[in-house]
Amino acid sequence: MENAEESGGLSGAPVRDKSTLVISQLSQRLQGALPIIGVGGILTGADAVEKIAVGASLVQVYSGLIYKGPQLVRDICKSLG
Repeated sequence: MENAEESGGLSGAPVRDKSTLVISQLSQRLQGALPIIGVGGILTGADAVEKIAVGASLVQVYSGLIYKGPQLVRDICKSLG
């Protein structure tokens, strides 16, 4: 995996696509039996919409909030509007 040699953990943009794939697979298998929390690389409103579109019930932001600040929450709310 790209960035595997870096110290610390991977988060944010480097995990976005893999996270979205896992959410999609879980959604297909679980068929609504459990809520799925979409995480990983949510840096824009569009990223949050993508996670929900593939099956997340809600999203959690961390790295995006660190880098983008509270405006990210407004952007996500507008995008989900």
